[in-house]
Amino acid sequence: MSKLLHYPPNPVEIPVTLTQPTRGYTMQVMKVIAGLLGFFLVYLALMLGALALAGTFIWGGISLIHLVKDHPPYSFVVFFFAVIIIGWGGLLLFFLIKFTFSPYKDSAHYRVQIYEEEHPRLFAFIRQLTKDMQTSMPKKVYLSPDVNAAVFYNSNFLSMFWPVRKNLEIGLGLVNTVHLSEFKMIVAHELGHFSQRSTKLGSYVYAIHKSIYKMLYQREAGSTKMLKKWAEIASTINIYNVIPHVTLMLMQGIQTVLGMLYHLIHRLYMGLSREMEFHADAVSIAVAGSQPAINSIRRLALSNHCYAYCSKHLSEAAEKDACFENIYSAQTALLHYISKHHQLRIVDGLPEISDEYLAKTISSRVQYKDQWASHPSDAEREARIRAANIKTEMDTTSPWVLFNDASELQENITQSLYAERFPGRGPAKYRESSSGFIKDISLLHTRYRFPEIFAGFYKNRPFRDIKGITEGLPFKGETKDLYNNTITTKIKRLFQNKIDHALLVAIADKHIDTRHFEFDNQKYERSAARSLAISLETEMEDQSAWLVQYEKDLYRFHLHMAEQKGSEAAQTFMGLYNNVLIHQRNTREMESQATMVIRQVQVLFNMEDQRLHALLDQLKAVKKEEKVLKPLLQNMLKTVEIPAELDKTFVEDTRQFLETNYTYLKENAVHQEEIVRLYRLTHRAVSNYTDVTELRKKDYLEFTAALLVKN
Repeated sequence: MSKLLHYPPNPVEIPVTLTQPTRGYTMQVMKVIAGLLGFFLVYLALMLGALALAGTFIWGGISLIHLVKDHPPYSFVVFFFAVIIIGWGGLLLFFLIKFTFSPYKDSAHYRVQIYEEEHPRLFAFIRQLTKDMQTSMPKKVYLSPDVNAAVFYNSNFLSMFWPVRKNLEIGLGLVNTVHLSEFKMIVAHELGHFSQRSTKLGSYVYAIHKSIYKMLYQREAGSTKMLKKWAEIASTINIYNVIPHVTLMLMQGIQTVLGMLYHLIHRLYMGLSREMEFHADAVSIAVAGSQPAINSIRRLALSNHCYAYCSKHLSEAAEKDACFENIYSAQTALLHYISKHHQLRIVDGLPEISDEYLAKTISSRVQYKDQWASHPSDAEREARIRAANIKTEMDTTSPWVLFNDASELQENITQSLYAERFPGRGPAKYRESSSGFIKDISLLHTRYRFPEIFAGFYKNRPFRDIKGITEGLPFKGETKDLYNNTITTKIKRLFQNKIDHALLVAIADKHIDTRHFEFDNQKYERSAARSLAISLETEMEDQSAWLVQYEKDLYRFHLHMAEQKGSEAAQTFMGLYNNVLIHQRNTREMESQATMVIRQVQVLFNMEDQRLHALLDQLKAVKKEEKVLKPLLQNMLKTVEIPAELDKTFVEDTRQFLETNYTYLKENAVHQEEIVRLYRLTHRAVSNYTDVTELRKKDYLEFTAALLVKN
């Protein structure tokens, strides 16, 4: 038992075999090592060949100089040629060394190093955890603002042959959404990848694999960039032009061959990676227990969602010269708001994702092992953790107790996040509180919330175009039988079946690389995927036919109720429904054209050829799509009323756009301000059309709900 004030107790009874590597782990390590040995043999052969070529150039140039030094008539020309050959060999040698040994720094803009004197309780916590796990203390500890925890290190070629000390990164968005026991488990999981002697070989393989990946892909070797720049400059100097281009081709050829080999061993490594995740889980629950692990895994997606929404809102608020007082208070407030909406129980300040809640979710009927996935699924992880059943006393204290002046730290990180995201701006003029943030969300939610009587029947899907129905039909039964969770679940299952059908087709067509899969908890070979897809397609056709007929029946029932109120009510009912259909068609048309505009703008910004004639050709393509967009915008202004609370300046900005003839060209270069206006206005048009369509749906449903309640 630790004497630290804030350190959850370790489990008492730990099976001896819990943290021992499994047979599957050992087999995966052996497979990857075999692949890596093959990689290094080819790598060595390529490097030696390139070095031999460089040495041949240098030796050949020096030999030429010695050969012609006593023949003055030819000495200058040959000497000049020899210098070029020597320079070429030296250049190739230089870039080979740079490609191989230049370091890669694993960095992030928002990562901040912290020190023990700043947060002594946190470092004491980590030190005790490393003692309990029998591993070394991280070299450095960093904080990042998001929902994350990771172990990382800076690497180069030499780190493939002996390990380097690891750094620990702690995401404050994660700290904010776990209890102390869960925080202990998460940090232990990250340290667990490198903790025990029995898995050192796997850790070493991990380090080699990561170093190779960084060398080939993340670095794009600085030498390659230098060569590309020189090749561009040298294109005007014919005598030197061939040198950088051939050298670049040689370097890229080496990288391509190594990349092909890496691709082959990467799949083997993914299997090892999944086993390493399972092992890290085993090591972490040995010091933290099973329940904290299950809690944190289940809550992670919700924590990420809340932080991502707050982060997105930070950008939106910046346009109004505002910033959160504390993004983590906002994250917590949103977590509670969503939990209340989904009826999740709050336990010691955090939502509990219970078995009962998960049982209500519609899950996929197709399960398979993704051979290219680096992590096992949450369900696989939870199954193993639950099977281990390591009991321990839960500490539901917040991990913020480990940090000095937690509130000040949260506020400082919030302001740093704002400054990093919007460089050059001063501090925001206004501070937004978490209560104000949730109040705005609640108002937004209320604005688009459909009456509860419909039990989510119309949520996230379009209204069907009901044709030929002009008279109502009475419903023989109670209103509660029209809309309920059973009906809504059937619709959700239909949508999930469509996803599952696509998965089965992808497995059959080998777009998903797996030999075996499960369907409805039964195991199948890949050859069975096609027939299962056909069977599922028949099932979907029956479900779709049911839904079409059910929606028509609902329309008849509701129309009959309106007719009972009089012809005016019936006309209003049909008019509201048709208005939704019109808005849906217009929205789809606007979305389609917006996609074309945005695609052409993205092509423009991604162009490598920045010469004037190439820019003009692409600007013509943008202009062509703009001409199709403008009539849609004109029609939108005529037929749609955009509420001020949705977008205050949309109408004014759209009119100005329609009245202005943008050329998108300024001084023989792209006029970026005009392109940005087009891009943003296109996004706003789609967003506003979508929002207004939802409001028209709500108008119809509120009118219909009144009929149902009074009936």
